[in-house]
Amino acid sequence: MKGVNITINLLGLMFFGNACFSNPINDVPFKAPDGLYNFYIEIPGGTKEKWEVDKKTGVLKKDQKNGKDRVVNFLPYPGNYGFIPQTLSGDGDPIDLIDLDESLGRGTIKRISVIGAMYFEDNNEIDYKFVGVSREGTFKHLDSIEDLFFEKPSVLEIIKLWFLSYKKQGKMVFFKFLDRGEASRLIEAANQRWKANRQNY
Repeated sequence: MKGVNITINLLGLMFFGNACFSNPINDVPFKAPDGLYNFYIEIPGGTKEKWEVDKKTGVLKKDQKNGKDRVVNFLPYPGNYGFIPQTLSGDGDPIDLIDLDESLGRGTIKRISVIGAMYFEDNNEIDYKFVGVSREGTFKHLDSIEDLFFEKPSVLEIIKLWFLSYKKQGKMVFFKFLDRGEASRLIEAANQRWKANRQNY
């Protein structure tokens, strides 16, 4: 399975390769056949509108707060942002991931290699932001967050500062970077948590 698989969100239906799914959170496979994680893009890099998949209906739609569409009151997202399907984090949502590659349309599903994560707290709640790269993209040769530190340390500083700054000052607190092994363990645990709670979806 090479390249990008485009998802079409139409009346709640999704097309992934030759298969049709109703909810990308639950129906898109956790991993691709080659062992890479599948990644669903909700917010393309370079955009500011917040979009989110409805957990019950599976429809990708604009996120709203107090009846108004949510827009990031800061610089646009520095990478594609979304989630790994069939995972469940502590806040009840799939785990978050930022993809360090060129912008792709919302609703796109792509294969991703997770090289590490960032450990934040959002209003005193743990908020992991996983970092992924495409095996066909700019950073395809990188295997770990340590590799990125040595080769392009400014990339990690940029995305760290972006997440620290896109909400109200002081809301997000950064603690540390997590290596690939620890990030993978957290993702696998999130997949097991999703399986244990599958009956609630």
